Amino acid sequence: MTDDASRQGLLGGAPRQGLLGGGSSYELAEVSAAEHDGTMVVTVSGEVDISNVDRVAEVIFAQPNTGDGLIVDLSQVRYLDSTAISLLHDLALRLRQRAQRLVVVSPADSPPRRVLELTALSTNAPLVEDLESALSLVGDA
Repeated sequence: MTDDASRQGLLGGAPRQGLLGGGSSYELAEVSAAEHDGTMVVTVSGEVDISNVDRVAEVIFAQPNTGDGLIVDLSQVRYLDSTAISLLHDLALRLRQRAQRLVVVSPADSPPRRVLELTALSTNAPLVEDLESALSLVGDA
């Protein structure tokens, strides 16, 4: 991978972060990104559905394409609809094509965990309880 390609996001562009949702004072989701031990971690909180999934995807795909993988931390997510689940499956497949790995943080007692299990996300991306486990898993790749 060239230096220019590694500095671009998963789909090109510079890293971004911010609040997502409608124009009201109540925002549906917040997305931020930070590097932890050489691995990019995207943290999502709130609710991800058809109304904001494209904006969540923009932030995720704008992250640098470096390292062994990407962690998406859903610990603070209250709700995911089918479009968000589809985004995670697609992201896992895109990373796999680049010999990288997606790891999803979703505690067993969190609202989205059961949906992630029912939709078999773990066939494409490991589901772990906490960020430390995710960082360890990416480091072992």
